[in-house]
Amino acid sequence: MTLAVALPSSADTFTSCWVTREFDPFYLEFQTVTRCRIAGGDTVDYASDSQVPSVLFPNLGTDITGQCWYYTSATTAYVILDRFADGSVEMGYDIDPSTPGGIVAIGPVIPRCTSEPIPAADPAADAWDYVMSYVHDPPAPELSPAPGQGITGMETYVGVEVPEDHTATLSSGGTGLEIEISVEAVVVIWGDGRNDTFPPDDQILSGYPDGSAIHVYEVKDADGVDLTVEYDWFARWRLTGDVWTALPVPNTTTAVVYPVAEVVSRLTD
Repeated sequence: MTLAVALPSSADTFTSCWVTREFDPFYLEFQTVTRCRIAGGDTVDYASDSQVPSVLFPNLGTDITGQCWYYTSATTAYVILDRFADGSVEMGYDIDPSTPGGIVAIGPVIPRCTSEPIPAADPAADAWDYVMSYVHDPPAPELSPAPGQGITGMETYVGVEVPEDHTATLSSGGTGLEIEISVEAVVVIWGDGRNDTFPPDDQILSGYPDGSAIHVYEVKDADGVDLTVEYDWFARWRLTGDVWTALPVPNTTTAVVYPVAEVVSRLTD
């Protein structure tokens, strides 16, 4: 068995690298090697992943045994969360590599590809794209008194319509992809140090005069406080029949400059 140890820099692009067993005539036994498909068509064997002359990234695919993971020199959003002795891994999907903490775990333990893989559909990415195309309109709060008419000691009401719960079933690589989206809460940041979280209840958020999202400002602010209303979203996805995976969807936010005046009583003759 002859193993490559280096490749010209012009060939350091690999569409896939998997593991396979090859008979070694010197040791008279089978050895596990890393086999890589070079962009352009050829395959080269290496003694291990670390011998491949390229930066490699994990990716999902399918081989003759089913779903598996493999390496590629193309940048991916997949990350390995845990690795086991048999080469299988727990894998995650980094929704936004520029923002820490956005990694979503993907299903059960995934085995290493042992024959040439075909890139799999990306259900996590498909779910994220769909959710973010739906979660786009920020709140449109109605304030009473209206901006410019707020007064200390007077109740200020916030009224806001809450989007209905949404479900969808898509197809991702020929597999059913189920998605659920809802507003879990409405957050009101009054701008004077007090924040309130309300359930997505139409009565509570109906505004003046029957709503319960109410605040009384105690200190005037002629320039205006930043009154902010946020939808706190909850979204999750699963392949049909599989377990649900939550998506860390950011809140959608509307900020309103809300001046607060003060009424001063005077005695007159």
